[in-house]
Amino acid sequence: MAAPTFVTPPAITDDRALEQALPALSNWGRWGKEDQLGTLNFLSAEKRLAAAALIRTGRVVPLGREFSPTTPELRNFSYRMQRYEDALPEESGSLDTVGMTCHGFAITHVDALCHMFTPEGRESMYNGHPIEAVTPEGALKLGIEHAGALGIVGRGVLLDVAAVRGGALPLGTAIAPEELEAAERRHGVRAGEGDILFVRNGAGSRNTYRHGTGLHAACLPWLHERRVAVLSSDSDSDAHPPIPGFARWAEPIHMVGIPYLGLTLLDHAELDGLAAACAEEGRWAFFVTVAPWRFKGGTGSAVNPLAMF
Repeated sequence: MAAPTFVTPPAITDDRALEQALPALSNWGRWGKEDQLGTLNFLSAEKRLAAAALIRTGRVVPLGREFSPTTPELRNFSYRMQRYEDALPEESGSLDTVGMTCHGFAITHVDALCHMFTPEGRESMYNGHPIEAVTPEGALKLGIEHAGALGIVGRGVLLDVAAVRGGALPLGTAIAPEELEAAERRHGVRAGEGDILFVRNGAGSRNTYRHGTGLHAACLPWLHERRVAVLSSDSDSDAHPPIPGFARWAEPIHMVGIPYLGLTLLDHAELDGLAAACAEEGRWAFFVTVAPWRFKGGTGSAVNPLAMF
């Protein structure tokens, strides 16, 4: 299949400019009309092999946030612990039952591509898959099982914008592409095709839906041109509240990234430990593995990504 031709979108400064940029940002049809992986297609076997070569010391850094039944802002959470003490020869032990929504600001999770529709669902989901494919029994298209089939394995890159700024960014800040590039220069690394990109704003769990730091919509062409496979942050990668000029496209990284770019988002990673490890190791590129659950038709998955140096 011939490589598609892409046009550089105009500067994205407001809702109107973003809407004008959508045709240039869209990956619909790039990997065929039936594609359900989106930017995960950039994670080729060659990219995974190259990432494995980054493992030198065996140091492992967990990137998932620890949580418990008392963690604030869990969504639709229920928990039941049971203990059983059966007489021999039966076993004794404990088991628990957990119910929750795999989205929100409390847990580290991967968004499936069925998680976000185009505005009001008028243009369907990523790649033109109809919103009617999301049924009470689960999503018939773009479910999390597609990411779970091979997992997300590749080169991780940390762009520590907080370090460039000299500390955690004020909540509500929108990070510009120039700041991503400043972090690249500081760390001596460049995000590229197939990378699992982590952007640290430094606020960690203080990021919330009411006040949170993320990427400006102007970063969307940057992500598209760099062919990033996965975008992650210590927030949900969107600025909250919406920045001026974006009343309609209030969460552009989610509202455009998922349904138009087919970009997999890994929200609310724990990045402070990763930043410390990168500084100690003297490198900001590393091996990453993420294993979303193979739940057919699911809109997302709680995960504990692992970085290895």
